[in-house]
Amino acid sequence: MVITVTCPSCASSFPVDSKKIPAAGVNARCSSCRFVFRIERPVEPPPPSLEPPAPREWVYEQEERRIDPGSMDIRPMEAAEPAPFAPPPFEVAPPATPPQRPVAPPSPPEPEPAPPQQAVGSFTFGKRDPKDKARRLARVLVSDMIMYNPKRHEQALANNTLKQDFEDEIAKSWKEYVEQVGQEMATQNPFWADALNDVLAKGQKIF
Repeated sequence: MVITVTCPSCASSFPVDSKKIPAAGVNARCSSCRFVFRIERPVEPPPPSLEPPAPREWVYEQEERRIDPGSMDIRPMEAAEPAPFAPPPFEVAPPATPPQRPVAPPSPPEPEPAPPQQAVGSFTFGKRDPKDKARRLARVLVSDMIMYNPKRHEQALANNTLKQDFEDEIAKSWKEYVEQVGQEMATQNPFWADALNDVLAKGQKIF
């Protein structure tokens, strides 16, 4: 079925074959003004009823001779040749592409965690000067003697018996101190004696 399509912009009319229009419709561009508009496929009428014809009756001539209508020479009506169909004078516009979502840039890599530091006693050491490490370690080890023996430390201070009362703890902590900082660092620097006098003896020059 050929239908007439009118451009809503310039009112130009064009014949269009309805069979070439998709069922969902199509976007068309007018060849006169280049305006793009929508063409919907028309709804075709329902086909005619296919009810069977009424039964034919016998026809009798004057001589009462029966004639079968099925034997009559009936020629079918010649169908008129369809007029040639010219392509529509408009272009089919391509379907609109959906907008693309912007792609987020990749997140920067997370920094690598710092290497774990070595813990000695109750103090954590990182990368520092070896002498500073030895000085701090000595004070930490001496402070641990007091932390584990607070009452004995008070009595030793009052009785002036720190060397005798803490002899075993001092020897054990000194061994650990030498293992951590080395024999040379431990013997050539006064860090251990300073820690005993400042921390254990509360500023008295006993060791």
